[in-house]
This record gives sequence, structure tokens and C-alpha cells, in this order.
Amino acid sequence: MLTDLYRKARVATRRAIGTEPYVGVDVAIPLEFHGNDYCGWSIPKGALNARSVVVDVGLGEDISFSRSLMDRCGCIVHGFDPTPRAIDYVRRLAQPNFVLHELGVSAESGRATFYLPNNTDFVSGSLHRAGHLGQSRIDVTLTGIRDVFGIVGSDRINLLKLDIEGSEYELIGSAAFRQCAERIDLLCVEFHHRWPEFGCDATLSAVATLRSLGYRCAWRSRSTNEEFLFVNRRE
Repeated sequence: MLTDLYRKARVATRRAIGTEPYVGVDVAIPLEFHGNDYCGWSIPKGALNARSVVVDVGLGEDISFSRSLMDRCGCIVHGFDPTPRAIDYVRRLAQPNFVLHELGVSAESGRATFYLPNNTDFVSGSLHRAGHLGQSRIDVTLTGIRDVFGIVGSDRINLLKLDIEGSEYELIGSAAFRQCAERIDLLCVEFHHRWPEFGCDATLSAVATLRSLGYRCAWRSRSTNEEFLFVNRRE
């Protein structure tokens, strides 16, 4: 409870000084929460079932969101992450119905430099260098968002989760994402406006892009103001 209160106070303070974006909820629908306080999202109640195609991009060492979806909805989840520690973590779990792809997801396929955390207690790296990243780096393989459909064997993704440490901005703004958007029903995304490398305007721009593509915000975390759910309402 104290952690939640601290997070809310931090968001309120940042909003008061103009460094925290405000994204309003566009649609009110029944929701259900999956995951934990550290890695969780709300999704539309009853939206998924055993036949649903779920893609979880950015795993780290916490797949509680995916595990909840698998347990409660009975679906298979395809997880993508090129981070060595995340790969080792998922392999050790040997989680049934979780298919690991040792790839990053970006606008286009190819090779890229991946910056690891300077603090080795942390796991999440990024394609973007930042103040807390970059003392160590590795080369990783990326798959383009258009190729993800072929990898998971479906022409539609019922839920796409993006927790990709700042790379969500470039991906959402890309022509490749715009071409695929109508085939993605639900988008759970963590925005990284708290990083000084991106800031408030990056999130507001990404949200404007999503709305222009037919997505509507259906939920946002009130404690962190970083995790969001968008539902595809394009007709």
C-alpha cells in the first residue's frame, strides 16, 4: 500500500510540474486484471479464450502477466526477448503453453546493438542508449512487426503486449506498425516517458498515433501512469 501511495504521489508531482503526460480513458468497459503490481495490465473481461493469439514482447524476469493469461484463459503465449538473462529465466521456468522466441521486435528485421543495464542487478536492456544503460552491450537479432504474424502462425494477434524499454515509440510510429494495426485487437503497452531521453511528449505523440489508427484507451495504471490498454475500435 505504501508503494502504491508513493507511486501515485510521484505521478501527481510530475504532472503538476508538467513532466507527466495525461492520457484520458476513451471507453468504459468491464475489465479484468492479469499479472502482479510490478508487471500487470487490465484487459477487457472475457476477451480471450484458449484459441486466442497472445504475443508478449519484453519479458525480463517476470512473466506473471502471461502466466495469468495462460492459467485463466487457457491460451498459448508467444514471448519475445533477446536479453540473455530473460532467455535463461524463461527456459528455467519451462512453462507449458509459453513459446519463447529469442528475438527482439522492431519495425524491421535485422541486427542491432542492445544496451544492457549498468546496474547488473537489473535485467531490462534497450535498443536505445540511456544514462542507466550502455556500459555493456551485445548484438541481437530483431524481427519486424510484420514478420511476427508469420512466426506465431496467425494473420491476427488478439493481444500484443509491448514492454520494450523506450523502443515502443519508434515501433508505434513506424509505417510497419500502421500497416499491421488493424490486425491487432488489444494493445498493452508500457510507456517510458520517465526516461529523460523520451519525456512526456513522446508518450502523447504515440497515443495520438494509436488513436488515429482506431485504438481507444480503455485502462491506465493510476499508480504508475506507465501501463496502458488500448482496444482496436476501427470499423
